[in-house]
Amino acid sequence: MSDTELNSIGLVMDIVGVILLYFFGLSKDITKEGSQYLTWGGNKEEQQQWKRYRFLSIIGLIFLVIGFSLQIVSNYL
Repeated sequence: MSDTELNSIGLVMDIVGVILLYFFGLSKDITKEGSQYLTWGGNKEEQQQWKRYRFLSIIGLIFLVIGFSLQIVSNYL
């Protein structure tokens, strides 16, 4: 795989990660005061939605880190 292809894959992963973070955001478990919200107080739908958003935001962050890493590696090939 050439360095250009690796860099392009990294850029695509970064874009996908940013889109996931835009739509699903980072979890807001902690308030500005430092206390945590209780996420299990809602009904089942709210719990499932929170889990889905949390999972997809973590996937978005992983895509960003991997994409950035691929871009760095492509510079040294």
